[in-house]
Amino acid sequence: MAELNIRTVKPEDFNFIIELAASEGVKYNVQDLVRVINYEPEGFFIAVEGESKLGVVSTVSYGVVGWLGNLFVKEQTRRRGVGTKLVRKALEYMACKGVRVTKLYCFPNNIPFYRRLGFRTELSYMVFRGEGRRMDSAAVEEMDESFLDKLSMFDRGIFGADRSKVLKAIYNQFKEYCFAAYVDGEVAGYIMAAGSEGQYEVGPWVCKPEWQERFAEELFKAEMNRLRGVEFEITSPQYSEVAERILLDYGLKPEGKVVRMSFGEDLNLGESGAILGVGSLDCG
Repeated sequence: MAELNIRTVKPEDFNFIIELAASEGVKYNVQDLVRVINYEPEGFFIAVEGESKLGVVSTVSYGVVGWLGNLFVKEQTRRRGVGTKLVRKALEYMACKGVRVTKLYCFPNNIPFYRRLGFRTELSYMVFRGEGRRMDSAAVEEMDESFLDKLSMFDRGIFGADRSKVLKAIYNQFKEYCFAAYVDGEVAGYIMAAGSEGQYEVGPWVCKPEWQERFAEELFKAEMNRLRGVEFEITSPQYSEVAERILLDYGLKPEGKVVRMSFGEDLNLGESGAILGVGSLDCG
């Protein structure tokens, strides 16, 4: 039997990844995968055994914080330790990058797997699905490129680490889906969306608690208007009563729960009360 080898993903692996993700109900295209690889070119891994490709995992590092996502393993090769080896490779890579805590989102049925690898549960989130429609919003505007550095600084205070490489990549590819609210020239909140093939993911959706009454709903309405006729998902922390009220008021349907887990140091990061919707589940 050929030896199991884990290497970085190459463009010739894309078709395998797209088909594997589709078998798990996740829609990816080549453009999506290029974006994920560009976040962390050396941190997207594939497990191969001879000529057979068995599974993948992606990572993104944000200084002391890292994110693990896109863990997919072919169903017929599960329970052979492939997923475990991929996660351990990802954690080893994160450690080499100076990451002190690695986080991920997973479905509740996968919690035991990650616990066996040393992850602990942190928070629960609800996934909502809806469809955009025409509506007016006030007090928010399309995000301006000149504010990207301010946005990154604002987000660092909320998230607890520098996500600028991801935020700028989303903006550069999906700028028409990026909106912000400002107070005296400073960012008070923002919302983004990314996707393809008529299915989008909304997030991050962030607003300072003291400005949520004024801007949170308006930011969401601006995104809904831009996504007219398009299906989308948004993942919101269950502790946010503001987000839940807005999403239910606009007819979004709860689709299920995901759980955030972490591995490593228990760092006190960011300002969780400002987070109304998370970004892509594979990169935090």
